[in-house]
Amino acid sequence: MKKHFILSAILAAGTLTAAVGTEAATFKTPKNYNVIIADGAKTSGFFTDTRELELSEGRHQIVVMFKGSFKKGHDKLIASAVNPVVINLPDVKKDDAFTFTYPRISGYDEAVDYADRQVITITRNGARATEDEASYIILKSDKGFQLDRDFIGELKSLDLLYVSEENREQKKDTVQELTKCRDSFTDCPTEVVVSSENVVAVSEKTVSAAGNAGASAAKAAEVTFGKSSANVNTQMLEGLKSIYNSADPDTRKAFREWIKNN
Repeated sequence: MKKHFILSAILAAGTLTAAVGTEAATFKTPKNYNVIIADGAKTSGFFTDTRELELSEGRHQIVVMFKGSFKKGHDKLIASAVNPVVINLPDVKKDDAFTFTYPRISGYDEAVDYADRQVITITRNGARATEDEASYIILKSDKGFQLDRDFIGELKSLDLLYVSEENREQKKDTVQELTKCRDSFTDCPTEVVVSSENVVAVSEKTVSAAGNAGASAAKAAEVTFGKSSANVNTQMLEGLKSIYNSADPDTRKAFREWIKNN
């Protein structure tokens, strides 16, 4: 049997999926938002988007990205944010249902404007979440749009990243297996996919009051992040992913057909 150790992403299945037959807490994004990171692990793949998660009890951190197709005249254009929203849930309970809302958008121009100044309202079980139940930050870059941003690395360098124990153990097990191969050339995998880590440095961090409106609203902060990184092998791949994710559904379908036939 082949062994495959994928180092570029550690799936969060252990943390995010409840056992069969149990009632799990849930997190669901509204239209035009997708989950890209959950508890320190990437969730959305090249051809897939994630909008709903099952959550175990306890602490969770979910990173979402705004992107959608909006009307401008007779056309439909893609509007997307360059900065993700990082949602922190400190103490999820069994059967909790978390989601969030954002201002109504009627067209492309409004969507572009919103993407630059995202404001969401987090709800828990249909009611606005309190500060103790949920909060969020906008992870901004002082360099503007970048194809190769490493959101996990940015959060880690700011000491804001939460990685679940399950994800930590999965990564640890993978590293241990590869260590055996390196030290003795035994028990080696037949395939290894390595994702180079960007070197990150914090240049500025600002916090401002924002987020859920009202005194009982979940608090939000805005973090401005600057980073420098050497060229890495994954830059072209990340650029292609970004272009694909910004395309409309018909274009994505056509591209998938091209991949399949080539």
